[in-house]
This record gives sequence, C-alpha cells and structure tokens, in this order.
Amino acid sequence: MNKQHVVDRTALTCFGVREAAGSGRLPRWGLALAILLSLSTVESWTRPGRADAASNEIFPAGSTPRGYKLGLLATSCWMGGVWSDAEGVPRERWAARDHERCHDLVVSVYNHFDQARYEQIRATESRAVDDLLAKIRVTEPEATRARTVALFSDVAAAAHDGMLARRAADRVKIDYDRNSIEAKLTKDERTAADVLQTHSALDKLLVTTDPDGADRRAIGTLFAMDRMEIASGLSKALKFYAVAQTFTTTLDAAPPAVALTPTMAPRPGAWLAYLTDVAAKAGHPSTNVSGLRPGERETLAWTGVGRGFADRLRKLAAALPAQAVPELSRILAGVAARLETEWQNTKDLTGGHALRSP
Repeated sequence: MNKQHVVDRTALTCFGVREAAGSGRLPRWGLALAILLSLSTVESWTRPGRADAASNEIFPAGSTPRGYKLGLLATSCWMGGVWSDAEGVPRERWAARDHERCHDLVVSVYNHFDQARYEQIRATESRAVDDLLAKIRVTEPEATRARTVALFSDVAAAAHDGMLARRAADRVKIDYDRNSIEAKLTKDERTAADVLQTHSALDKLLVTTDPDGADRRAIGTLFAMDRMEIASGLSKALKFYAVAQTFTTTLDAAPPAVALTPTMAPRPGAWLAYLTDVAAKAGHPSTNVSGLRPGERETLAWTGVGRGFADRLRKLAAALPAQAVPELSRILAGVAARLETEWQNTKDLTGGHALRSP
C-alpha cells in the first residue's frame, strides 16, 4: 500500500441523517425528519455521557494495550467518529478523541510519539501496518497469536480500501436529488466506480468459516456500514457501486445486472426498488407506502437497512470472543442503538409504514 491521505475521521456516523438531508430540495417532511434524526440521535447520544465522558472512554488517553487489544486500538483509530460517538463522547470532542487514540497507537507500537509515523499509521501505509502487526505478534499469547495477527492484517486492508473508496466518492459527490432519474455514469464516475466496487478485503472480514469469528464479522459489518455512508451524496447510478457488493454479501441482496453496467443507465426508479428490496431482506420491509413520496420511501428503506444491520450487530455482540469484550461489544451496542433510533423515528414520521418482518 502506497502513501495515501489520512482516513476521513467522520466515517460511519449519522448515515441516515446525511442521506435524508443530502438535497436542498427536501419536502417539509424530509426536513422534519432530518431535524428530528439530528436531535434524537446526536443529542440523546451525547447528553448522557457529558458528565462522565472520560469514564466511558473505551481506550482512555494514555492507553498502551498489547496483543489483541492493541489491534482494537488500531481499529478505533481507523474508524474515527463512530468509535467516539459510541463511547458517548460529545460531538465537539470527537476529533480530539480520534487524535488521542491514534496518538496512543503510535506510542504503543513505537514506544514514543512521532508525527510522521502518526500520519503513516492513520493512512494505513504498508510499513506502518507491518510495524503494528509485528508489535501485536510479540505481545499476543502464542495460543491466539496467528489468529489475532491475521484478523488485524485483514482489518487494516479493509480500512485502507475504505479510505480509497471515500476519496474516490468525494471527487464526484453531488447535491443529491431524490427526484432525479437514474442516468449513465459520467467519465469521472466510471473512474470512481472501479474503486467503489473493490471489496475483496472487506469480504475477508464478512465471509469466514471460523466458528469463533464473530469479532471478524462484526468489524466487517462496521466497515460495510461505512460503504452506506460513502454512498450518501452520490448519484443514484453510482450508489449501486458503493453498496451493492456489501448488500449482496451481508443480505444476499444482489442488484439488477444493468445497475453495474457503466455504459448503461438503470431504469428509472431502479435505485428505490433495489433499496426497498434490501430493507425487506434485512427484515424491515416498508408496507402500504403508496401515499408516501419517493423521497420519503427512500428514507424509510434506507433506515430499514440500517435497522437490519443493528440486528446483525447485536447478534454478533453476543457471540464475541472474550478478547473482544468489553471494548468491541460496547461499540456494537452503541452503533446498534443509534440505528434502531433512526429507524424508529422514521417509522413514527411515516405513520408506522415500516414493519418488522415475521
């Protein structure tokens, strides 16, 4: 892996809000949803932890974990805002907490802080990742050493691919309009599509035969959700490239073939139809939506998919190996709670059109 820019620190946060608020042409319902989601999911998360945020921090400043826990510290550095948010840290301190964890990661690996190495490890450069894995290897008990090193090697690769996908998406992001018609990809979008549909590293986390691999699948699911956040602001045609492989792997929800043909335009309404199908396969279908606008139906389906991911995270949290507890289990519970809140608020605003499948 060559030197790249640092990973976006706000990844994985509020994808429901961002998608709802992505267009300046929101109907009043959409604006109300964006406001309500913002208030309910941000304020309700930060308010309980304001008095004792430091005591809730999973890796408090100055932490120097070893072995498996060091791998989790690296994961928390690469995930950024989602980790701080799930800790209950106020939003205004997210950047500071991200810096603290990445700072402590450098100290844990190299025994002192170095700014150049700080930038390298945040950017998942190959040499820095090799140094991290070497430190994990020598500090992890022999019985679990091979598994732990392999896990965090794959986590680093998935984080790196996610960084490249985010950079590619940022180059072609638009003022997203829910009422737009699917169109052929532009030249720049075709270039971005090639990067966005690279999922081999992520698939190694999501697809495993390891009976004790709940931690691997859980971290993979968090990175899969990052692909959803990355899709916010992309054109409808390009959204397929950002999330279709992830939805296929996690929910067996393959898109129509034409949606991944760069020289062809998906039929009008293809994105909404696909997202609605994904929400149903996630276990949270939208019903009786004929009275809703397409934008409202899209938000309903979008948060339904997120609710399905919450179900998955809670099941994985219950099956985590002892090494991942309590750090990873707390993050999974926190992220799941946010997704459940976003889905419930959307359901309430649409008059209960989202139902739990039997």
